Amino acid sequence: MTRGLRSTLLVLAAAALVAGPAAGARDDDRIINGTPATQGEYPAHGYLAVDDGSGTFPLQCGGSLVSSEWFLTAAHCVSDFDVTKPPSSFFVFMGDVDLDPPNDAGNFFDVVAVDRYAPYNPDTLENDLAMLKLERPAPHQPIRVIRTNETAKWADGVIARIIGWGVTESGQPSDELLEADAPMRADSVCQSPSSYGPTFFASSMVCAGDGSTDTCQGDSGGPLMVPDNGAFVLVGVTSWGQGCADAQFPGVYARLGAPALNAWVVGPRPEARFTWTPAHAGHPVTLTSTSFNPEAGDFDTFSWDFDADGQFDDATGASVTHTFPSRGLPQVSMRASKVDGDWASTTQFVSVNGLPVADQIGPYAVREGASVALVASGSDPEGQAVTYAWDLDGNGSFENPNRIATFSALRIDGPADRTAVQQVCDVLGVCARSATGVHIRNAAPRVNAGRDRRVRRRQRVRFRVRASDPGLDRLRYRWTCGNRARGSGRTVTCRYRRAGRYVIRVTVTDGDGGVGRDLVRVRVRR
Repeated sequence: MTRGLRSTLLVLAAAALVAGPAAGARDDDRIINGTPATQGEYPAHGYLAVDDGSGTFPLQCGGSLVSSEWFLTAAHCVSDFDVTKPPSSFFVFMGDVDLDPPNDAGNFFDVVAVDRYAPYNPDTLENDLAMLKLERPAPHQPIRVIRTNETAKWADGVIARIIGWGVTESGQPSDELLEADAPMRADSVCQSPSSYGPTFFASSMVCAGDGSTDTCQGDSGGPLMVPDNGAFVLVGVTSWGQGCADAQFPGVYARLGAPALNAWVVGPRPEARFTWTPAHAGHPVTLTSTSFNPEAGDFDTFSWDFDADGQFDDATGASVTHTFPSRGLPQVSMRASKVDGDWASTTQFVSVNGLPVADQIGPYAVREGASVALVASGSDPEGQAVTYAWDLDGNGSFENPNRIATFSALRIDGPADRTAVQQVCDVLGVCARSATGVHIRNAAPRVNAGRDRRVRRRQRVRFRVRASDPGLDRLRYRWTCGNRARGSGRTVTCRYRRAGRYVIRVTVTDGDGGVGRDLVRVRVRR
């Protein structure tokens, strides 16, 4: 059915839409000090037209698409005090910021079911939430609802976004969707005696505004949004307030971060969501749908958008693998669909870490039979802590989980070269490796020719050397007896014809040319 919105919305009966505490009634219909929104800027936002019983739909509210078939608004927008209106009393307009006809017929949606939050109190406007089921899935991106553990996103002072249609400061209706910013306010501000006092219930209400901008009655049911990684997340539903743009009386919104309200909005509705394995640039990442569908059976199709072009044509499947070329926060969207049924989509920003760096270190040098301390060095591009390990024997196993490792050349014959590999891992378990060289220098044999002697002339004297090589080389022995006699082998026998003092020298040579020496002094008596 083609409807010209401006011709049907001739009367903005705001008082009928916002029945609340007498002190909390809105007295005007507009986004105060707003500016026109850009086409497509808020795809989840919609205009709710309400029949007052005359069949002309003269009443208005706002609302937000939270899944493809479910439209979230305020409970007082769907009620005649404590009586819920039938589905035929509503239609939703979406897809255009301009209400002025002609309007595309595809932008209109009939309502087939009304679900008003049972704890709603029309006298106090506590729990002011309702959900409308559309006749068909809307082809627009739903807005994400805040999670209960994301309180920092809507803390006191965070700048929120408010939007809606209604009369402007001139008193005339706006054909264009208006937007404005308003700061979130602490509960204590609105609970103070100088503000709403006991009529503000922090268990189901939150407030925003500093007097420069505000929502009013014609904006009821519309969104209170806060920044969310380049997009917006829904934290409140426009409910009530006293006056407009009064610094003493901020706008009051249904508190979607409250556990009970959040569970009612999110729990029974289709929700698209996914998780991913630790993501590193250049490494495959597995992304897995954890979507929820309250209808019988799960979603049938899962489509992915990795290039942020708005088209879910980059991959299909409940679990997919993708490689991000560089570190950062790439935007990933997934759409979960059911054949001839509801669908849901989500956009998340995947944290892609850079790869850890294992610095080039060394080379090191050590003599055979000794040891040297190897000190690993590395870093993480995100500045997170890293862990270290060493593979010292080249078997591919990093058996030394320390930054400083001791490389022993006790049983290595030098000169020789070995390779040690350091491994640097980030907190997600992704590692980088760097090899360093260790040069083992040859060490001279250790030589001990024994104690000095005193002997008589013509007495045979036997000398025996004790020698060892750190590299386990075979050794060669050369002796001089101090009287021109020579010998070889580990032992030598010398004989002296004349009395005097003699020096016996032994030279030990290893297989690599290393030389060790020692001497023994002999005194020959007459």
